[in-house]
Amino acid sequence: MAMVLAALAFPACSSHPASGTTTPVVETQVILQYIPPSYYACSETTPLDLCHAYFGRYNNISIAEEEFNNQVFVFKNEVITGSELQYAKQDYFWLDGIIQCYFLYSGSERQLKVGEKVDVVGVDAGVSADYPRLLSFTGCVFLPAGAVQLPAGGNPEIKISSY
Repeated sequence: MAMVLAALAFPACSSHPASGTTTPVVETQVILQYIPPSYYACSETTPLDLCHAYFGRYNNISIAEEEFNNQVFVFKNEVITGSELQYAKQDYFWLDGIIQCYFLYSGSERQLKVGEKVDVVGVDAGVSADYPRLLSFTGCVFLPAGAVQLPAGGNPEIKISSY
């Protein structure tokens, strides 16, 4: 049993016959999470622009909900901050402090690092039930910035007007 555990604990070791020692080999790879096919037809915007569409000075929340709820959006090149990680939970993450992103994969916050640039894609669930001046997203996936072409097929960036 101990031999099996040792083999599992150091799967990336290479043996050096001359010295009889093993040296860990560190390999860095980008491992992408599964992205639902519907996410590739997303629209690109920013968290602030989307919030303005709902809560802007002359905007109507019910019209914004009708237009944007259940739509897939991508927020590109978002930089992870220390405060975002500090308040991250196992099932959600506060993006820019204004969008409550519920993870598609529980525990995804453990993969995020301060200063890392990511593309965040998820489904707009509308106004948060717990925080009525903020938005909620479901099924959020955090990808290394630019690792996946989203939106696929060159869907135009959505320009949301607010006054």
